[in-house]
Amino acid sequence: MVMLEGIQMKAQRIPKKQLVTVWKTLSNKPFPKVKALKLSDEDFNHVIEHRRCPEDDLREIEEWGRLLSTKGTDACVFNADDEDNADYIMLVRENPYHTLDEIIHHELNHIAKGDL
Repeated sequence: MVMLEGIQMKAQRIPKKQLVTVWKTLSNKPFPKVKALKLSDEDFNHVIEHRRCPEDDLREIEEWGRLLSTKGTDACVFNADDEDNADYIMLVRENPYHTLDEIIHHELNHIAKGDL
């Protein structure tokens, strides 16, 4: 269980080894502290709706040419809070539209490029 947006949620951790393998294809920098979690679709949608901000909207428009509904969003990555014991939090929906490796690559690429 993890606490997100003030609610206890059941989450499955994505193994660090899987994240590091993808990171090595993106950057020579040391791997940052990334807490990657898979959430139920319902919990994922809840978090996405509450975390929405203008910067995310602009990035979606830049990446996809439009704002996506939460239904079409596979994952998100954001700066962690001090109490998270991580630099970044990556959340992935339980039933994504893309493969987990594609999602991890996409989200870690945001970190590597300094988008956050």
